[in-house]
Amino acid sequence: MTPEVRAFEYALGIFSVLIGLAVADIAASFHRLLRHRTHITWDPLALLAALYALCMAVYMWFDIWAVLHFGATRHFLFYLGLVGQLFLLFLVAAASLPDEADERADLRAYYAGNSRYFWSLVSLFQFVYVLFGVFFAGGEPSGEPVSIQVLMWTLMLAPLLITLALYAWRARWLHYVGMALLYAIMLLHYASAQIN
Repeated sequence: MTPEVRAFEYALGIFSVLIGLAVADIAASFHRLLRHRTHITWDPLALLAALYALCMAVYMWFDIWAVLHFGATRHFLFYLGLVGQLFLLFLVAAASLPDEADERADLRAYYAGNSRYFWSLVSLFQFVYVLFGVFFAGGEPSGEPVSIQVLMWTLMLAPLLITLALYAWRARWLHYVGMALLYAIMLLHYASAQIN
């Protein structure tokens, strides 16, 4: 094991905690809803948003693993930025479902009242994600064909644009379309990803 890999694995501890907190918050909120399931007014949009937040936590784990060998990942400012982004991820997860569930919980009303806050957090997260993409690209040619470079930048920028649209417009049909696009982009981007 190289010194670079050992240094990166040392830092994985705090990343693991932050990602774990995000997953645990979604799981705990969903558990509280399930405990009162017969009295809950369920809403597919709220559940799709929560599932997307959970997927964000999983894909961040893959992204962190993917940058393991970049020398720039061992600098304080990189770690500070990544901790900030993972803090945002926790806020996204915490906002995805109501913290308290009782017999009157209405997920449709919750999503309607919370969606702008939720999508503003996701947009900010995606903005930082794009900044990290620019940081890793470093203005250097990647050696990849132009078509692959365009695809990668599209996969990086499209979620930001979609989440900004979901923040700006409240029409439910647009939120269904936007989330379908976010899921499709995520699958296209991460379907072949692996940790090895």
